[in-house]
Amino acid sequence: MKDKECIKEEDLKGNQEGAHIKDIDFSKLSEKEAFEILKVNKESGLADSEVRRRLEIHGENCLESNEESRIIKFLRFLWNPLSWSMEIAAILSIILLDYVDFILIFGLLFLNAIIGYHEETSAGNAIAVLTSTLSPKAKVLRNGEVLTREAANLVPGDIIFVRLGDVIPADCKILEQSNSEPLVIDQAALTGESLPVKKSSGQVVFSGSSVKQGESFALVYATGANTFFGKAASLVSGVDNPGHLRQVMTAIGAVCLLAILLWAIIELIVQFGSRKLYCRLGPEGSCPTISNLLVIIVGGIPIAMPTVLSVTLAMGAFRLASSGAIVSRLTAIEEMAGMDMLCSDKTGTLTLNQLSVDMDNLEPLEPFKKNDICLYAALSAKVEHGEPIDIAVHEACEEKIELWEKYECIKYTPFNPVDKKTVATIRAKNNGKIFRCSKGAPQVILKMARNYAEIKEKIDKRIVEYASRGYRALGVGYSEGENNDHWEYVGLIPLFDPPRHDTKVTIERCIELGIGVKMITGDQLPIAIETAKQLGMGSNMHDTSVLEQGGRRGLVQGTLPLRELIEQADGFAEVFPEHKYEIVSQLQKMKHIVGMTGDGVNDAPALKKSDIGIAVAGATEAARAAADIVLTQPGLGVIVEAIIGARKIFQRMKSYAKYTVAMTFRICFTFGHLTVIYNWNFPTILIVLLAIFNDGAMIALSKDRVSSSPYPESWLLREIFVAGLIYGLYLTISSWVLFYLASHTAFGQLFGLSYNLAYTEAMDFCSKIPNIDSAAISTCYNDIVWERQSRLRALMYAQVSISGLSLYL
Repeated sequence: MKDKECIKEEDLKGNQEGAHIKDIDFSKLSEKEAFEILKVNKESGLADSEVRRRLEIHGENCLESNEESRIIKFLRFLWNPLSWSMEIAAILSIILLDYVDFILIFGLLFLNAIIGYHEETSAGNAIAVLTSTLSPKAKVLRNGEVLTREAANLVPGDIIFVRLGDVIPADCKILEQSNSEPLVIDQAALTGESLPVKKSSGQVVFSGSSVKQGESFALVYATGANTFFGKAASLVSGVDNPGHLRQVMTAIGAVCLLAILLWAIIELIVQFGSRKLYCRLGPEGSCPTISNLLVIIVGGIPIAMPTVLSVTLAMGAFRLASSGAIVSRLTAIEEMAGMDMLCSDKTGTLTLNQLSVDMDNLEPLEPFKKNDICLYAALSAKVEHGEPIDIAVHEACEEKIELWEKYECIKYTPFNPVDKKTVATIRAKNNGKIFRCSKGAPQVILKMARNYAEIKEKIDKRIVEYASRGYRALGVGYSEGENNDHWEYVGLIPLFDPPRHDTKVTIERCIELGIGVKMITGDQLPIAIETAKQLGMGSNMHDTSVLEQGGRRGLVQGTLPLRELIEQADGFAEVFPEHKYEIVSQLQKMKHIVGMTGDGVNDAPALKKSDIGIAVAGATEAARAAADIVLTQPGLGVIVEAIIGARKIFQRMKSYAKYTVAMTFRICFTFGHLTVIYNWNFPTILIVLLAIFNDGAMIALSKDRVSSSPYPESWLLREIFVAGLIYGLYLTISSWVLFYLASHTAFGQLFGLSYNLAYTEAMDFCSKIPNIDSAAISTCYNDIVWERQSRLRALMYAQVSISGLSLYL
């Protein structure tokens, strides 16, 4: 007993240790403090025994995947109200030894289940893709040696070595190195930042980002689900979005079941209670009442509704694919038709994710001109290094094609985080003139200028103006000779990520279609506001501080509820994955149908949470897996076409919904009425065939000519049910009139349909047959009735089938 208590106490300590580390912000700690908290020796790293102990506490450095059995997943599609009704019908058909009906009913049941299963499994691989992007191997310091180990075995406290081309395997803090070269990290897919960022010693890097330049040792402080990357994945895995179409189908099915239940009770009371018609068991037995119940159940259930709607959606998805929108979840088409709020990532979605120079806002100082700024900036750049800033200034130079035919670089000093500038010594090939040029942080270039005091106020003012407009300012300097320290301030270059050429038009068209558009970006607030102004989106934008304030207090800025602020805002900046997820969630709570566009891992949780997740062209695999629709063409222009197409598809589905509700009421009321009043039986097989053929014919709806609505669509179920009831009663009356004329009047006798002949009349007809005995007369009478019953059943089948199809016309 004592040993068990010790184990529990040890487990408790381990859990406390894991929770303690999880809550610490290592970006704010010094290197010494980080080593003390993680209890690791910088020179030797962790021992193997300690690694095993920490693995038990923190778990493996991988994302948990709770795989559901495929069999159980499939069986879930056989466990819903519509399926229950079909299963009851199948059981009744077995009781009646009606094997043909049983096979047909179960065939439809499994067909619907297979379609649903395929749809769900094809869109449920987001976690698998997120997991696959983790680095499989890592170089780690263990027992004083740098070894290559599985990344899954990393634990907090491990010291790893990363270099160019590596994927960061866990959240780490960069350690101090003898050289001062920073790491260049591409984390755009995680945080939404448009450029690779430089990370120096003491800063943190996130799991899933990649090293573009440099190498360094780093201290692991978070692994697996506790990493920045893992938190994004856990948000994706926690989303269960059933879809509006499934809810609508459930509601329609419930109303159909109520109609079926009502008439089933009435039939049982009348047939068993009033008429005393009981079932006869045995091979020669029969049970007309149960057969009649099968007619009501099978005919009343919208058996083919999932199949017809899925085919309609599939045909629509095929058309959308030709427009550049690949649909991974069919029901997303229906939701896109009702979308009234579109949240969009900025970088790479609304913008090109390519730095450009705003030539109209170049700021040269006398005696330099705009072309001089671009020329000297391009001469102090090295495009072969792949730096986005270097590429941008080189592309802005008018002489870029023949640049290095006219000039020669003698010496080049690359950018470093201490000097924050590049310096190039250039020789002009035409006259041998030597000069130096530099570009870098505008304040750094300003301090180099010989007339610093004179121009400081003007340059500082311009830098602030650029920042307020969302531009990144770049300073450019020039100096005569090779060692001359008298620098001239050439001017400022405004850098920005330009919007796509079609984005503004797309946003305007979305607004015309009744869809609100919000920008949600990881970039800074001034950049987001400036981009929004250029796109005509409005500048009512906020950073994440309002979300955190609202999350704590429920109110923002004193009295405004958080949900209303989110609904009224034009966008949000400086957001992380959990913020995007929360914004989408709050909008959904305000009863909005929310679409979300994005391209990175940081967008994946919000893409999965939204009603319609849209991965733009060039998106990461994680974003594409979490999305419902993947765009194959750049920009958002294709979204408008997809919305219009989705609204047309919605019109077709709504028409079918009215048809299927009307047919349910019609079948239940018609055959329930004929059984209760006239004790008339109708073969179940004809009802099954009617359901298959008529609903199959409704697949033609997928190509029906319709006009898209100018506003977001919605399922007005009350309107559908009322219309279905009216149409159903109208068709019921038409069937009853035909039945009465055919079976109870002289009109029916003209065509050999009337079966309720008087006994004496039938006996008289049969007795006139030569050489017939009394037993044969009875058989003769039964044959006449059966033949006329068959003719009447054929007539009623034709009338019910044709009039049902004409309902849609």
